[in-house]
Amino acid sequence: MKTLQLSDILDLTQYERRRKEIRAEVMAMKVNRRLPVNEILTLLFENRRTVWYQIQEMARAERMVEDTAIQGEIDAYGPLVPGPNQWKTTLYIEIPDEARLKATLPKLPGIEHSFYARIGDERIGAVGEEGRSREDYTSTVHYLTWTLTPSFLRRFLAGEALHIGTTHPFCSAEVEVRAGLRRELASDLQADAE
Repeated sequence: MKTLQLSDILDLTQYERRRKEIRAEVMAMKVNRRLPVNEILTLLFENRRTVWYQIQEMARAERMVEDTAIQGEIDAYGPLVPGPNQWKTTLYIEIPDEARLKATLPKLPGIEHSFYARIGDERIGAVGEEGRSREDYTSTVHYLTWTLTPSFLRRFLAGEALHIGTTHPFCSAEVEVRAGLRRELASDLQADAE
């Protein structure tokens, strides 16, 4: 996918005029791009539009008008735009109860290094961003990169069943990716090929 540039970001006035329609469009897109892995782990498969929206919302919330400030947001969030033959995901640890969340996070260090995608007996591991887990604690948000091998990509685009899972000892799980998310991911990969 094409990386985000400063010229892609709408100024505050332009964005405010279109925000309601943009927000509705991106929220509808995210419904298909979310994958609950179990009762506490959810992946959001990012694309250029979801990352663009995040940057626009940050610029709006912080009332950013200076190019250097906006470029800082692009530098921070831009790496979430997938490259060729990649998926990039934001992993959310979602536990609404504060006490349960505080009790669970110390059990999840390394969660960002435990995810995989599987088609048949072929498996690729996700690479988690460093610095979000300590030995005794982890963040509630992680960023994962999945680099697809040619054979994995071919099998995925041919329609073979895709499973996403985690081998983390505290909460191992595996789910099959539903049709709506498959279509989104295939569309992303085909856009890269054009």
